[in-house]
Amino acid sequence: MAEGPAGRVLAELRRRIVMNEMTPGRVLTELAVAAALGCSQAAVREALLRLEGEGLVLRAGRQGTTVTDLDADTAAEMLDLRRRIELRGARRVVRRVVAGDIAALEEIQRAMEAAAARGDDWGVLEADMEWHAALFRVSGLHAMAPILARCMLHTHRFRLWAPWHRRPLAATAARHLPILAALRAQDAPGLARELGGHLDTIVERRVFAGVARRAAADEIRRNVA
Repeated sequence: MAEGPAGRVLAELRRRIVMNEMTPGRVLTELAVAAALGCSQAAVREALLRLEGEGLVLRAGRQGTTVTDLDADTAAEMLDLRRRIELRGARRVVRRVVAGDIAALEEIQRAMEAAAARGDDWGVLEADMEWHAALFRVSGLHAMAPILARCMLHTHRFRLWAPWHRRPLAATAARHLPILAALRAQDAPGLARELGGHLDTIVERRVFAGVARRAAADEIRRNVA
């Protein structure tokens, strides 16, 4: 992550968008964001460029910058891509993992559990993404890491937007323990099974279908109106 004012603005805007505090379609102006966050427009401009690269905002010249839409089909594709990337990495992880890698994952796990205990939704989400990124890093497939990071951001954003699909924070943290246990045992089939099951239940397929139906109904209502 970038250091300095732009890095802080980037982190805060990313948090607000992923947590849906800044909703899809919202127009963001450099002047208004700078005033709200107490920073320079240059810092906001740099942060918005980074967010555009992450697919969280769309910059359209004179039309301004808007928070990107949440689309069920796109979210489903992101989750499918994430699953393929992570499981491809898992095939290599067991052969490459060392004690230090497991220790790093255990440390992130403890941070996730601590965030859950204090009711810090964003802290749990950040630790979750860090945990999966750290596991994937062991695979050595470094060129794919930025793609995975983007997929994780968007799947979490969609999950949080679906209020009927939430888990207690402690349960979210605990979901990583079976994956970690398989890794400690150097059980390659077990790791793939546990990681695959974990990814398949981040957002249930019925949630995507439900959102698609709601979007279609909203579109019909708009056309009738």
